[in-house]
Amino acid sequence: MRHLLFSDIHSNLEALQAVLESAHKQDIDSTYCLGDFVGYGANPKEVVHTVTELPRCKAVLGNHDAAVIDLSERVFFNPVARAGIIYSQQNLDEQSESYLKDLPLALDAKDFFVVHASPADPESWIYVLEPLEAADAFHVMKHAVAFIGHTHFPAVHTDTGAVAPFRPGERIKVTPESKLIVNVGSVGQPRDGDCRAAYVIYDDESKTIEIFRVDYDIDKAARKILDAGLPPMLADRIRRGY
Repeated sequence: MRHLLFSDIHSNLEALQAVLESAHKQDIDSTYCLGDFVGYGANPKEVVHTVTELPRCKAVLGNHDAAVIDLSERVFFNPVARAGIIYSQQNLDEQSESYLKDLPLALDAKDFFVVHASPADPESWIYVLEPLEAADAFHVMKHAVAFIGHTHFPAVHTDTGAVAPFRPGERIKVTPESKLIVNVGSVGQPRDGDCRAAYVIYDDESKTIEIFRVDYDIDKAARKILDAGLPPMLADRIRRGY
């Protein structure tokens, strides 16, 4: 089976639509969203509805999703991020909000693990950036590979302590002899200097993982952010990709 995995849409409908159009030309069997449907962008409701309408799609909760449904989570957000959370809450319908409330923190699939932040402690929203943070996660992993988001940086961590950016054209092999943590990057808020939307495909027969980047109408998404009265830096960020 071929599994589509993506994360951190952040209410960017144009980026999500481009990812789905690109990915579903590639014989996808199932889909996993790794959280942060909302925040930052102008279309929280439309993003949630788009994902919920996908066939064979499962999802986990992200920290921005949690902040929309739980006021106590907002204390960890800076003013700009908090503005996106407030906007998202005000522009979700009852169906979308109910969907987010029911999302699990993690999913244990057939031969891989899915979580927004660290597999070691999903509800603490730990950023897995360095080998030490990855080491904590490797200690609790039952499968050879875990897919994460949260940092907006596509990367591959190995249980040898190595970490490297994950770039298009690379094909990562999953083997039973070692463990991997793969950050799938961000659909709607990339921060690795590449403003294109990111998604990953895992083929559980060939045991290979590939990342893809796709162009989308950034100007349209940015205009929507400004028209919604959200902080202008959120529009600038998607244009810069960091």
